[in-house]
Amino acid sequence: MTFTSRDKLNATHLLGSIGIAAMFAALAGSWPLFVIVAGALVGTSLFTGEIRPKRHGPRSRR
Repeated sequence: MTFTSRDKLNATHLLGSIGIAAMFAALAGSWPLFVIVAGALVGTSLFTGEIRPKRHGPRSRR
């Protein structure tokens, strides 16, 4: 399976968000904090367009 640049960038943003959330949660010792911070970081990345979902419809290249 080959990955496009979009897939690689999405994975980088997702793993970075989870890593940052894990650091905050480890410092606080709180699993609920991990879930909240990870959700907030991934959500804001989706909202700002840093994580771009796959295209669906007639304009899709795949």
